[in-house]
Amino acid sequence: MKKIELYSIELLLFIAIIVFNFGYRNIYLLDASILIIGVYCLIRFGLMKDNNYLKKNVTKLVISCILVYFLTIYALGLVLCFHKTVFSFHLKYIFGVIVLEALVIIAEELIRYIICRNTPHQKLPIILYTLILSLLNIIIVINGYNLKDNEVFFIFITTIVIPSIARESICSFLTYKVSYLPSMIYKLTIILYPYILPIIPNLGNYLSAVSGIALPYAIFYMVSKMLHYKDKAKEYQQKATRRMIYAPAIAVLIVIVMLVSGLFSHKIIAIGSNSMSPKFEKGDTVIFEKKDIEKIQLGEVIAFQKKGKLITHRVINKKELGSKVVFKTKGDANNAPDSFEVEDNEVLGVVKYTVKYLGYPTLWFNELYERKGTDS
Repeated sequence: MKKIELYSIELLLFIAIIVFNFGYRNIYLLDASILIIGVYCLIRFGLMKDNNYLKKNVTKLVISCILVYFLTIYALGLVLCFHKTVFSFHLKYIFGVIVLEALVIIAEELIRYIICRNTPHQKLPIILYTLILSLLNIIIVINGYNLKDNEVFFIFITTIVIPSIARESICSFLTYKVSYLPSMIYKLTIILYPYILPIIPNLGNYLSAVSGIALPYAIFYMVSKMLHYKDKAKEYQQKATRRMIYAPAIAVLIVIVMLVSGLFSHKIIAIGSNSMSPKFEKGDTVIFEKKDIEKIQLGEVIAFQKKGKLITHRVINKKELGSKVVFKTKGDANNAPDSFEVEDNEVLGVVKYTVKYLGYPTLWFNELYERKGTDS
């Protein structure tokens, strides 16, 4: 009887996805349907007590995998650039987007858990539920793609379809084998971070596709190993976490060193004054991109070197003097333009990103060094 009822719930969810995406397209009604189905499942079946002793260790392992994932993609972002998200502090955005999306994800994972616990020896119900949620993720974004174009179709399959199936599959695996907590944490983090963080790495289609598959596979592999060695689960989790953190940490360190040294197309420097406030202030760091002089436009903030000093000011005038290009600059917080002109050979690049407060250690070290030099 429970099995038939669960199949009916899955069918109802499938109908809601079709109706509110193709018949009467309304994402809020679709979200409401998922929430109602989730509440019904809780009332009808209850949230069965979870006595899986591996839940804590598996949850820690999943969190570790997610942290390593973010460490890696944001390190890549320092090389490949970032792009801004739609994040806003507006209450309508917070409650209408972030909170609503979080509630829908929680409802989806609780339904998944109830299906797993009420059909413990049957995999078909959870497989169907996995396919239904994968379909939901695909249908929501399908209208933004012209699938008649072969290249667009390939991009859609590799960046949307396969990662969606991988994400829902790993959630079902975690819920079926362990509990709803690790899958809920995983899904909340992966889906909501573009809505919560102001910038995200611009990985491009290829790396987005790879990362969308690599993280679920890494979690599957690590958790499978842990389940295989149940008696040593805690020891394995600690060793696996250390191994995962060491390699990306070293990679991030290498990236930072290369950014500081300027070996990439981007370089990072610390800001030593408030002349560009409120754009960025003393103690912040900026990442600038090496750029052709001819492509620098009025209004862009450039980093340049003048008499051995690094300066970041905005371009207010640009003129050509024979084969040379000369810029007139001004700090946003300054009352007057700079008293000097910046020649093309002094320009280091165009400022692209700002990282708050990261430059303070560098400034403190420089001040300490200068003070020691004066004392001697």
